[in-house]
Amino acid sequence: MTDSNITSRLRKLRFGRRNSPTRSVHPSTKASTTSSQKSQRPARIDIYRQLDPSAREVRVLHVLPEQPGSLLLGPDPISCVLSHVSLHDKPTYHALSYTWDDESLGETFEDPDDLRRKRKVLISGFIFLDGQAVEVTPNLWAALWHLRRGANWFKNHPDADVGEFGEKLSKEIPIHFTYETHIWIDALCINQLDVAERNEQVQLMGELYQNAQCVHSWTGLEFPNAEDFVEMAAECYKKHHRDTFTELKSEFNRLLFDRALESRWKTLGLICGRPYWRRLWVVQEFILGKQCAVHVGLRSIRSAILTWFVHYAKIFELEMPLKSQAFGSVLLMQDSSNFQTIRVRHEGSQNMQISTILNTFRDHNCSDPRDKIYSLLGLGSSKHCGIQVDYTLDADTVYSNAVRSILVQERNLLLICNPERYSCQCTNSQHDLSSLPSWVPNFMCLRESHTNLTGGLEYNPSGQEQAVITDYHDSNVLWCKGLHVGTISKIHVHGSISPESSEELVIQALTRFVSNVSDSFEHPDLQASNALPDRLKYVHAAITKNLLFAPLTMDETTFVQHCTSPSPNNQSELHDPQHSSGMGVLLANKALFYMRLASLIPSTAKDRIPIGPIFGACYPFCQEGDIIVALYGSPYLLALRADPRDVGRYKVLGEVCVPQFLEGQAVGMFQEQDFELT
Repeated sequence: MTDSNITSRLRKLRFGRRNSPTRSVHPSTKASTTSSQKSQRPARIDIYRQLDPSAREVRVLHVLPEQPGSLLLGPDPISCVLSHVSLHDKPTYHALSYTWDDESLGETFEDPDDLRRKRKVLISGFIFLDGQAVEVTPNLWAALWHLRRGANWFKNHPDADVGEFGEKLSKEIPIHFTYETHIWIDALCINQLDVAERNEQVQLMGELYQNAQCVHSWTGLEFPNAEDFVEMAAECYKKHHRDTFTELKSEFNRLLFDRALESRWKTLGLICGRPYWRRLWVVQEFILGKQCAVHVGLRSIRSAILTWFVHYAKIFELEMPLKSQAFGSVLLMQDSSNFQTIRVRHEGSQNMQISTILNTFRDHNCSDPRDKIYSLLGLGSSKHCGIQVDYTLDADTVYSNAVRSILVQERNLLLICNPERYSCQCTNSQHDLSSLPSWVPNFMCLRESHTNLTGGLEYNPSGQEQAVITDYHDSNVLWCKGLHVGTISKIHVHGSISPESSEELVIQALTRFVSNVSDSFEHPDLQASNALPDRLKYVHAAITKNLLFAPLTMDETTFVQHCTSPSPNNQSELHDPQHSSGMGVLLANKALFYMRLASLIPSTAKDRIPIGPIFGACYPFCQEGDIIVALYGSPYLLALRADPRDVGRYKVLGEVCVPQFLEGQAVGMFQEQDFELT
């Protein structure tokens, strides 16, 4: 039978389809209708015996040795059997981490055991599970084939001290897969038709990966020169992982500029660019494993080596001149999100709060929107938040329940500082139709359209006060305490200003705005004259005292001349980076606002009240009349808008930046009050 005939037969056959709760879409949920992937209800398969939840039972898989081919399943069928183990007994097993990929069905790759390189292995979509033909994704089939092939080598070399490719074998670090190894694979070890079991097993997944002897990270089929890259990274780690930073820099500069190593660096770029690193479930699986073997076809590399090598390669790439000819620059071309999982594995996640973890990985991919929460429950502080896996709930309910639990547990309002509801440009986004409260992030949004106003830095606008959250009978309302700092009275959207615009245009836009917002009735300094030059002198004094524009240090005369003359005389000074580098805050997706302060506490010392106009940066969707608040426990100042349908309550818009109030200066200056967020 030809390859094409087998492929045609495989595409027509439909046995028991295995849909994983961790990577599939479920038609029973309202939120799943927004998924871009089609959902198919799995056919019933009578394979699974009931698990005993009281014994914390799980199923593990045993891969059987190679068997003769079959006309039905092709020339290279894979057979496995299931067994039950109790986690109370601390069983020994491995776990598989992989991504779903249905596109490679019917593709082929070279059989590594065919020395003449003429025989091809046809990627199938079926295996035998306890004697029954079961459909699996082609990527899972390829992973099982390569694991089995490795087990076959160890069967034929039982007394080997080194592996097939010369790697040292260690009993203390048992990362090699053999026929004696039991392995846990979500798609095959969980009964997808039993929702109650699915909920229980997904709740255990963090623990399952954490306690596995080894996690096998299957990134996909082999690349050319993969063996050479693995050898380079392993040798570098062996010789230099205890070196000082200076010594490491010297070694990596040598590697980065060695023309003979160009193909190896390109291979690393290809590995790091694989979809594996963008899958959300992979984050937990890769980070939690005690030992992790990263597979690229037949080649594998320990995660400790890969994460160490990538970590320092990226550091030293960033230090290279922009016009350098380093071949390692392939890493800088990758989406930074691809490296988040590698970075956190290298640095550790034990002390990360779940709110930080959710924000860090929210642009990673998953098919089921509820898994934006469920897939990360094994990391950081999540185990203390009491979030329970329940696939009978829709995504909105999962998000609302989880966020409230996290806010109460962490006393940190980081999660509510998200403006995606107003600024998102995600492809096929559905969150305009979402019923989520404004204080609950829509984790389906990938945050493609805005950047952090404070450059990613977190502050303490409410000092050291922790969040004060009051439980309320309405699950859509969040009651919290904070300070009303002021109200936006004028706003200017710099729609024509972009990072490529000249500093001259940015300064002109700024001064046109601030010269018009100064209120002579509030500022006695301006009552003597309303002439523009005099007003601009005052504006210049106010700007130089505002930390947001501290780099704008041109002298007062030059500033006034520039703002009042059609053609400034000294162009070179205007383009001096010392004068204008601080204007980078005025990007196309940011706006400048002027704020009137709220009522001050009568006992406030005069020297604590800011002098001059109070202005800052916000997102363009803010409006005049929006209020600026410092909520206790929030790392940013926030803009709120009165809820038109519910008097006395507010919608959360997102963060704002007012330099005078980033580090707790508002505490003791403004009245404390309750805010009801809807």
